[in-house]
This record gives sequence, structure tokens and C-alpha cells, in this order.
Amino acid sequence: MIKDRKWINVFCVVLLAAVMLYLFQDVFKTNSNKYETEVAEEVTVQEKVNLQAFIVRDERYIDSGASGTVVSVVSDGDRVASGDTVARVCTSEQDAADFAELEEAKKLRDRYSRLSGQTELDALDMEKLNKNIDEAYTDFLETAGSRNYKGLNACINELEDSLASKQVLMNGGIDISSKISALDKRIAELEAKKISAKDIPAPLSGYYISNIDGYEEAVGYKDLSKLNVSMVNKALDYSAKTVDGKMGKIVASYKWYIIANIDSKYSKLLEKGESLKVNIPEYGFKDVPVVVEYMSAESGGKIAVGISCNVMNETYANIRIENIELVIAEHTGYRVKTNAIHTYDPEKETTTLRDGDEAQTTQKPEIITVVYILRGNVMNARRVEILYTDGEYSIVKNDTKSSQGIKPIQRYDEVIVKGRNLKNGRSIG
Repeated sequence: MIKDRKWINVFCVVLLAAVMLYLFQDVFKTNSNKYETEVAEEVTVQEKVNLQAFIVRDERYIDSGASGTVVSVVSDGDRVASGDTVARVCTSEQDAADFAELEEAKKLRDRYSRLSGQTELDALDMEKLNKNIDEAYTDFLETAGSRNYKGLNACINELEDSLASKQVLMNGGIDISSKISALDKRIAELEAKKISAKDIPAPLSGYYISNIDGYEEAVGYKDLSKLNVSMVNKALDYSAKTVDGKMGKIVASYKWYIIANIDSKYSKLLEKGESLKVNIPEYGFKDVPVVVEYMSAESGGKIAVGISCNVMNETYANIRIENIELVIAEHTGYRVKTNAIHTYDPEKETTTLRDGDEAQTTQKPEIITVVYILRGNVMNARRVEILYTDGEYSIVKNDTKSSQGIKPIQRYDEVIVKGRNLKNGRSIG
């Protein structure tokens, strides 16, 4: 009887130890199983192809019939009519410098003259001035955002004038009359020099460009209908020519072209007449609107593409050989880490980690892809459908439907990107 009691005591001790060990392990696992999450943000990503491109314009040289130093009177990329004065040729560099200063002084005097009309305090309205300042600032931001650098100077001048008018109203702190007098004196001095200059008219209507880079004849504008891989290679390898006796050029057509060779595998993704976007990283240009105009036959695994654009400013007017990004697709959805995407079997309630977009186990028709999110201390499975992956991150649809009783992922869900024992409805508390 005593021996039996000893065995019972030993058994109870062992059983108690086993229970304590189990509880300790469970607590240890719960406490050591740390979870990390990332918020599911909605983003738009671009699939891009990096290309070296050549810019083709319908360029016509401007003949001056005179020699000397050229001073432009319009900005590159400005639209001009046939016969408009686009530049003046001065007989010396000093004359050119004096002429440029004279033109700038006249413009500045006009600004101060407009401002002087607002110096009478009873003619100024603070509410109206504040509105003008807000509008000028908004125009400045929109112009900068659209990368219309040519128009920035006008926006800055408008904003400065509005701020100056407000300063006049508040404390009369600007002596406009003295500035106008100083400018009048300087203008008179420059005009007294009898600067010798010859007007250069535009030979036809179009966009004016002062710079001649020697690539104007590398590709014939009218030859683009015969575009091929060899033509693009020759343009990219073209040696710039020295051009004498020309005073700039006119781009006769508003439409200019970007030509490049691209791997033929992308030909199935491009279609004539299709609207796309181009990025030019060197200048910070993004989402430049273009249209696919030409696609050549395949040659050596490449095809030549010609895409048109009708956006023009000073920068676009002067670019020639550039590295570009052709955007072939855009995907908008929620960004989640690829290793946070799992397969979910509603029958077995088990998960299998996915590697990119390929599952490590054979899926049954009812198996779906999910992420696990945390809401408080409870895990919840959320259905996802992959649109695009770069390996580390995936973009999943933002309009996925519920399936197998699993709700779709939502914006701002806290997606579990690190943790073990993932299970729908499991508490981690």
C-alpha cells in the first residue's frame, strides 16, 4: 500500500512537471513570437523600359545674311509667326552686351511703371491684394509642378509685384520713383550709344530655338515613316556637324519625335496610336504624354519605335540624345511585402508561404492567396490578388472580392510581415 502511494506521488510530480513545462513553453512561444506589421498603402507603380533615345524635330535653319554676335529677343521654345523678329545681330560683343542690357532695362521699367500706378494708398485694396498674392502663388506652384520652366519667370515677377504692392500699402517701404528715374537714366545712356544691330526675322511660323547642335540633319523628319533599327543606331552614333552662318532654327511642326530601339519582346505590349508616358530623369520630367506612331520590323531581336510628343518649352527644345524611361504599364493597388503573402486552405486552415507569385505547394482550386493583418490582438486573414511584383514588394488589387469567407484587404490594414503561427482568428494576447 505504501509502495503504491509512492508511485502515485511520483506520477503526480511527473504529471505536474509536464503540465508546468507545457505551460512554460506556450508562454515562451507567445512572448517570443514577436510580430511586425506594415501599413497597406495605395500606390501607383510603373513598369518601365530604359532606352537610349534620339530626338527628331522638323528643324529649319535661320539665315541671317550678316556676321556678328547674336542676341535672342525671344526665348527658346517660344511660338513665333513668320516675319517676327527672333534675334538681332550686333557688330561687336560690346554692342551685344549693351543691347541685352537695354532690353532688360526696358522690361524692368515697364514693371515698375505698372507698380507705380498702385502707390496711392486709396487705390489699393488689401483684400484684393491678398487674393492676387494667393492666385500668383498658386500659379507659381502649378507652373513649377508642370515643369514649365519657361513660364516660371513670369510667375515669379507676378508674385513679386503683388507682394511689393502689399508692402506699399502697409508701410510705403518701396521708393518706386527713384528706381524708375535710375532706369530712365540708364536707358538713355544705352540708347545714346547708337547700338548697331540687324533684326533677324523668322523665315516661317513655328518654335524658335537659338542653339544649333549639329544633329539637325542626322534623321530626316519626313523619313520617319521608314523608321528601322539601323536608322536609330546611325542617329545615336552620329557625329555632330559644325554649322556656320546660321542664327538659330525654327521647329516648323508642333509635333516632335523620340526614336529608340527596344527589345522585340515588348512589341506585343505596344500598339500604334496608343497613348503612353515617358520619363526623362536627367531633367526631372515625369509622365510626359506621348503617342506610339511608328513600329518597325524586327531586326536582331530589336524593333525601332517612334513616339510623338507635342509638349514644348525651352528644355524640350534643346534635348537631343537622352536616356529615357518608357512606361509600358501602370499598376494601382495596395503595396505589401511579398513574403507577407500566403496561401490559405479554408478546409485545413493551414498556410504555405509564397515565394513571389509562385506557390511552393500545389494549390487546390479552393485555395486563395491572403495576407494576415492585426486588429487589436487578433489575426485576420485578408484575401489579396497580385497585380505586379518586383520581388521584395507586390502590388495587390484594391477591389478584390471576398472568397471562401475571407474578406478582401483594405487600405491602412496592418499587414503582418514577420511572425509565426499565423492563423485566421488567432489571438496573440
